[in-house]
Amino acid sequence: MNKTLIGLAVGGLLSLLHIFPAHSSVLSAPDTKDYSHLAEIMIDTAAEISIFEKTGKILKAPEDALTLARFDAGGQVHTLAVLQDNGEMIRGIDLSAELGKYEQNAFEVIKGLEFDEIVKLTHTSAKHISLKYADLLPSVGGETHLAIGINYAEHGKETGQVRPFMFPKFVRTDPAVHQLQYTKGWLLDHEAELGIVFPKAVCSAADLNSMMIGFLVVNDFTDRATLMRKMDSQNVIGGKGFPDAKSNEGFLPTGPYMVVPRNWRAFVNDLELSLSVNGEQRQHGSAKDMVWDISRIIEQSLSVKGEKKSYYQGQMVKLFEGSCIPANTIIMTGTPSGVVFNAPGKGFIIGTVFKYIFTGAFFTSKMHPYILEQYLKNQMKNTRYLKPGDKVETSISYLGTIHTSINE
Repeated sequence: MNKTLIGLAVGGLLSLLHIFPAHSSVLSAPDTKDYSHLAEIMIDTAAEISIFEKTGKILKAPEDALTLARFDAGGQVHTLAVLQDNGEMIRGIDLSAELGKYEQNAFEVIKGLEFDEIVKLTHTSAKHISLKYADLLPSVGGETHLAIGINYAEHGKETGQVRPFMFPKFVRTDPAVHQLQYTKGWLLDHEAELGIVFPKAVCSAADLNSMMIGFLVVNDFTDRATLMRKMDSQNVIGGKGFPDAKSNEGFLPTGPYMVVPRNWRAFVNDLELSLSVNGEQRQHGSAKDMVWDISRIIEQSLSVKGEKKSYYQGQMVKLFEGSCIPANTIIMTGTPSGVVFNAPGKGFIIGTVFKYIFTGAFFTSKMHPYILEQYLKNQMKNTRYLKPGDKVETSISYLGTIHTSINE
């Protein structure tokens, strides 16, 4: 509030000097235009600060966590150290301009700097700028990522699965203000997830003790129709069908920024995930409730050593290239309960089996494909699946919000 009052006072004083130049012995006539322009800037800045102070969302202080966003300026990618966020705009320090480093990856901009050196820059730099959410690039780029399925117990119950498993996701990331083009026939589902990313390749879980880790909110959108048609119901953890159902264009928006905490283990325990559709909350969970914690996720991922463990477009594929998890790969750590899809209940299965027998469907179809198509037909009537016109907000505390519009 003090900054606001000072800004308004100084701006107002300079404006008065411009209106009544005779009362100032220090301003010559030509200078008053310059001071008037300065006054306008200061008044605008003060008003902007006031808006942030009134509506600002909680960010961790730089001393506790660095909040880094990416934006394009003149064809160059800049990294911004975010200091304020009001849900529509962010304000902070242009680290790229300060350091003369314009890299695709935010980690590359701060490479070689100690945590406290970056914190000091956020306090001493004069390169403050404000940006709208719509001006931001995806907080992390890339198009080959790793996902963990069924990493929250309650989500396992609603989908009929009991243990975590891994699969790759092959799609480029999208920004926080996100347009998703709907395709007829989809059963489009939402999955709020915590994403993690590393500045360099991770070859051992022990590496986590000596490197920075970036955290971001993502939405792992899924076409359940494709997933159900392609998955192996006898071996779900084999991952078949998951990359195909989750790798369509627009299926991986990222939050407005990546957050790099000083103490990541303590940071994770404070993270609350939330997702709403048209203002109605559907998902809520806490990252501390993950079945596999981050260290276990890394151990399990590295245990495959680049072997072909999943399927995509009809052939077996690797979870990732090489024996180490590549730098800048987003690892999606699973979603809490509240997705649209629920596994078919015993009553539905028994009723469909009777229908299969008494209608003579067994003459033309095998039982499992028949039950599957009957369930898909039933699910197509479920209005909770996402459709054109829906607005989805995906948030994690301290990590910002993704605003998705589902379009025709």
